[in-house]
Amino acid sequence: MKSLQLQLTIGLLLSLIVSFIVLWSMTGSTLQQLAEDYLAGHLAHDGESIMQAVSLTADQQIAVDTTIVEPVYKRPLSGNYYLVTTSAGSIKSDSLAGQGFEVPLLSSGQTLRFFNPGPDGQPLLILAQAFSLKGVRVTVAVAEDFSKALGMIDAVQQGYTKLALALLMALIAIQIIILRAGFKPLKKIQHQLQALEEGELYQLETDVPKEVVGLVNEVNDLLRIMDQRLQRKRNSLGDLAHALKTPLTVLQQLAHEDEITHHTDVQAQLITQTSNMHRIIDRVLKRVRLAGPGSVYTSFNVEQEITDLIHAMKRIHHDKQLLIHAEFNGVKSLMIDREDMLELTGNLMDNACKWCKRQVVIRFHADNQLLIVVEDDGNGAPDSALPALSQRGIRLDERIDGHGLGLSIAQAITDQYDGALTFSRSAALGGFCVQAVLHLRSASI
Repeated sequence: MKSLQLQLTIGLLLSLIVSFIVLWSMTGSTLQQLAEDYLAGHLAHDGESIMQAVSLTADQQIAVDTTIVEPVYKRPLSGNYYLVTTSAGSIKSDSLAGQGFEVPLLSSGQTLRFFNPGPDGQPLLILAQAFSLKGVRVTVAVAEDFSKALGMIDAVQQGYTKLALALLMALIAIQIIILRAGFKPLKKIQHQLQALEEGELYQLETDVPKEVVGLVNEVNDLLRIMDQRLQRKRNSLGDLAHALKTPLTVLQQLAHEDEITHHTDVQAQLITQTSNMHRIIDRVLKRVRLAGPGSVYTSFNVEQEITDLIHAMKRIHHDKQLLIHAEFNGVKSLMIDREDMLELTGNLMDNACKWCKRQVVIRFHADNQLLIVVEDDGNGAPDSALPALSQRGIRLDERIDGHGLGLSIAQAITDQYDGALTFSRSAALGGFCVQAVLHLRSASI
């Protein structure tokens, strides 16, 4: 799952790093350019002085009047040098100490600035200028050791690097704080959604950033519509059950009319079926009363609800003296509609209790999905009949009370949760075995 906060953090971090690298590079190049320009100005001034000191002898040879040249050009390896060249030869400054550097012969009026290694490998910034002296083309090159400037630039860049790294760390920390503060409302919404699943809330709070207020409103509208639909279905179910009680009462009274009492078979059948209908209606009304208003997002307490269901099954099938065993295997609660869970487990257990001899086992397992296994020690069902068991109204033995709807309802509920319902013979008890698989957002807690 992709994290929006992580993506923003990485994106901003990369942006900061690239920005600081660009600034660091620009700072170094700018400082070097400033140093070059400054030294070039100084060299241009010295070059003019040297050009004024250049003269032409009677035999058309050049000479340099060293008395008007800066003393630094007389001290050996001082870092400041000059070289005056013509087509006939060259004159070096005393500071070169017999060494030299290469300078191309320029055209009159041409100026050239470049770097070249000098004495002892010194990096020299050289400014060469050409002029004509009485028809003779003369090139004057003035050079200065650039290593001191480079050292100062390195020192400044090191200081800038340390300051930039400290500032980058501070900005990253501030960025993380800002992002956490910005995503705090989303964390709050996440906690509210968890509370919604557990039935502690029925709506999300609308005091959220405007970027997500539309999403929150849509979720609240969806929850409201689902609750309204659920409540309408519950009310309709209750109204239907209430409406059926009156004609059912009339049918029960008819069973005791004189015309019916003479037909004992008809009277017995009528009493049995009306009693079954009355029991079903009472069960529906009880479920409606127990459900009441509320959200579908509730926590189903497996152990408590199944224990109560086992007690109910023992009362309903009291004639069998049932032994019902439940194994929860660490499954404590489920994020599922309580009525769906009661309907599913109730139908599966009721079916097992009807067909068993005495023993029923229900097991729960939860990993990435929920598995419910219900087994009994009855006669089971033939393999040829297993595929048809989940069809509505199918009953393998008409002698057992029922309507053939239990397993079809269980099938519908498992389909609703993208699950599956499978039937087989119980390897442990020898009777019928049904397995229900449900895919839940949170299978167990």
